[in-house]
Amino acid sequence: MQRRLTLTAPHEFRWEEVELPPPSPGEIRVRTVLSAVSVSSELSVVRNGETHWRLGYQTLGVVEAVGVVEAVGADVALEVGVRVITTLGHSSAGIHRAERVFPVPDHVPDRQALAVILGEETHKGVRKVAPGPQERVLVAGAGLLGLLSIFNLTRRGIENVTVLEPDPERRELALAFGAVSAHAPGTLPHDAYDVGLECSASPAGFTELLSHLGLGGRCCVLSDGNWGSLTLPPAFHTRELSVVASSDGEEYGAYARWLWQHADPVLERLFAETIKPDDLPAAFTRLWDWPRPVSVVVDWTAVNSA
Repeated sequence: MQRRLTLTAPHEFRWEEVELPPPSPGEIRVRTVLSAVSVSSELSVVRNGETHWRLGYQTLGVVEAVGVVEAVGADVALEVGVRVITTLGHSSAGIHRAERVFPVPDHVPDRQALAVILGEETHKGVRKVAPGPQERVLVAGAGLLGLLSIFNLTRRGIENVTVLEPDPERRELALAFGAVSAHAPGTLPHDAYDVGLECSASPAGFTELLSHLGLGGRCCVLSDGNWGSLTLPPAFHTRELSVVASSDGEEYGAYARWLWQHADPVLERLFAETIKPDDLPAAFTRLWDWPRPVSVVVDWTAVNSA
C-alpha cells in the first residue's frame, strides 16, 4: 500500500491509501525512508490550495526522498535492498522508472544523500551564469536553495561568495557552508558584485540583489515559491543586467556522482528537524511562522515497518 498526503483545499489535507501494482519492465518499487520538505515552494501550494495535489516532488517539482528498492520489474539491473534517491515525495512507497533513481553508496548517510535533487537544480542555475574563479558572487537567501548554491559554488572553486539573509541563524549557517561573509538586508554596498543568485523567494530580496550587481552583472532566479511578483528595478536597465531563470535540473546522475565524492557532514544541517508522517499537516501550519527550519525531514520507517 502507498500512503500519501493530498491537498484538497487551501490548508486542508487528506491522507490517501492506494494499492501499488507490481513494477512493470524497467520499473522499480521503492519504500520510503526519508522525505524532505522544501518549505517555501510547498507552502505556496498549500496557500493556493490546488485541489487533489499530492504534496511532494511528484506535484511540486521540489521534494526528494531516500528509499530502499523492494521490488523490480524485468530488465532492471538494480537489486532489492539497494538505497536510492528518488523524487517520490511525501509517500510511503511508489513506482519509478529505474533510470530516474540513483543508488546511494554505503559511505553516504541518508541526510547527505537528500541533497542530490535540489543540489543539481541549484547547480544548473550556477551553470547558467557561470561565475569565474575571481568573480564576486552574491546569494540572496540562505534557505535550502541558497545554502546548496553556496555549497556548489565553494566546492567548485568559487571562493568570493557573499550572502544576503535577514535571519541571523541562517547567516551563521551560510558561513558554515563556505560563504566568506553574510549580511542582513540594507547593509551591503551597491554595484559591488558580478553575479547574483536569487534564492530568497522575496520580491524585496530580488530587488535588493539586483541593486548590488555592477555593470553587466548576471543574475539567475532559482526560487519558485515566490511570495509575490518579482519585478525589475531601475538598476536592471541602468547597469545593463541580464536575468535568467532555472528550474528542474538536467544532470541528476552526474551530480549524484559528484556529490558522492564531496559528501560533507555540513549537508546534514539542512535536514536537522525530523517529524513523523502524521505530523505533516500540523508542520505546514507551523512553518508559516518565523523562525522556521531550512527544511523538515519526514521519517517513514515506523510506517513502513508496521
